[in-house]
Amino acid sequence: MTAASAVLALSVFSADVETADAQSAADQVITEGKKHLGTPYRYGGTSPSGFDCSGYLVYIFDRAIDQSLPRTAAAQASAGDSVSKSNLKPGDLVFFNTSGRGVSHSGMYIGGGDMIHSASSRGVSIASINDPYYWGSRYVGAQRVITEQEEVASETSPEPEPEPLEPGYYHDVRESHFAFNEIRNLGQSDIINGYPDGTYRPNQEITRGQAAALVARTLGLEGDGNPSYKDVSSSHHQAEVISAVEEAGLFDNIVTDQQFRASQSITRGEIAAVFYSAFS
Repeated sequence: MTAASAVLALSVFSADVETADAQSAADQVITEGKKHLGTPYRYGGTSPSGFDCSGYLVYIFDRAIDQSLPRTAAAQASAGDSVSKSNLKPGDLVFFNTSGRGVSHSGMYIGGGDMIHSASSRGVSIASINDPYYWGSRYVGAQRVITEQEEVASETSPEPEPEPLEPGYYHDVRESHFAFNEIRNLGQSDIINGYPDGTYRPNQEITRGQAAALVARTLGLEGDGNPSYKDVSSSHHQAEVISAVEEAGLFDNIVTDQQFRASQSITRGEIAAVFYSAFS
């Protein structure tokens, strides 16, 4: 395994070996949504560096289940099927009139009377849709954009298990792929093993924590599991690899405010800075 092979395969934002159990479409979106709790509100924001209310929903639906939503809260209020407040299900979109001029805010219902949303005051957070101090009186409706048919199909008609492949080979990476050899070598070296369904998903983004795991694995780095970053405790599932790259100084150029932001997607510019430190 050469450094060049690792750089090329990682630079297409390869998939990490960590995967979630099968979930319903609504559960997948909620899981993705909760990954971004604490992300600041940003007017016009559509990325983990900052979301507005509708941009947040567009991002998590696209990322979790590859479903496109309209960009604005007002347009989202016309998507899917209208649903009454008494029949809300997790994954439904909920809407509010905060301006006095119609729908101006959107969130996603997660059950128990709660929604997850990007609020101008608190960023991505969880709130009650019946909050008597603010949201309760401003609630104007809900839309179901995840159809029951999609969820029933995923529960009652599972796809057959694909035939197992040799290490380094994947159903979605053909020999014509520009990084086929690098991806195969990484798999055979047990650095990136793809997903249990036999796919590699070469166009999927990775998080900063996953990038740390891949770089640490490639270089054989070991950490003490006690990183000094404010947002990564010793109990974090990636504490060991994050402490390893911290000790090596590989992420120093992209860390600010002593926050590692393990669940945030890493950009091409950031990965270039990490690779320069790792492989120069």
